[in-house]
Amino acid sequence: MSAEGHTVEEALGRRCIADTSLLNNFVHSGNALLLNRLLRRPVFLSPAVLHRDETLLADFAGTKPSSEFLQPLYRATTLGQSGYRDIAAHVQSFAVRSGDLWEQVEPEQEEVALALRFRSRQIREEVRQRCPDIKRSRIRLGDGEAEAAAIAITRGWTFLTDDQASVDLLRCLYPEVPTARTCTLLRHAAELEHIACEEAAWAFNHRIVDGLGFWARRGPRTGRERLWLRCDPPRCEWEAERP
Repeated sequence: MSAEGHTVEEALGRRCIADTSLLNNFVHSGNALLLNRLLRRPVFLSPAVLHRDETLLADFAGTKPSSEFLQPLYRATTLGQSGYRDIAAHVQSFAVRSGDLWEQVEPEQEEVALALRFRSRQIREEVRQRCPDIKRSRIRLGDGEAEAAAIAITRGWTFLTDDQASVDLLRCLYPEVPTARTCTLLRHAAELEHIACEEAAWAFNHRIVDGLGFWARRGPRTGRERLWLRCDPPRCEWEAERP
């Protein structure tokens, strides 16, 4: 099976940079070590996703961060928002393992300029002119998505993302850049027997989608489909939602 036009083996054979959407799915569900085992090296992160300097502060959990990934920890610890308490410990334990589970990569000037382009209004028209079949209302990327995408493009890395706008943009303008998503990675982990398929399926279907609220649906309200991780053999399948 492919990872958006490339085999998973080929995609994971390159250096991999993740945006916040995919990182959250693995870390918040307690599967950060599984991601590390799949990549066989730390995952690369841009400063907008997770800035190393912020994790070195004595009270970084209680300091308002600029990093997207640290926001739930701050909301749980300082703002007392109960909806983030279950994931706060996962966020904190991952954040302090720089050099082990993750490495920061600084965008160069060319990548900063490209990220700015991805955050601009003009990118929507550019994608729609090149790929009129893309009908999404949101094509502009957020800070972390834009930085990670720009670095992946300029350096020939694999982009790990669960943001559909990011996937559409790269598929349209940079189809040579591999992308991989959570379901594909969990399925591959089950194929490699890094995790039992039933455990991977539970993590995706119930913990990540049902529990954490990851949007794994497509199509209009009538006739909408949901993405499931199924076993025997491990596979990611779109199935019609039950009424």
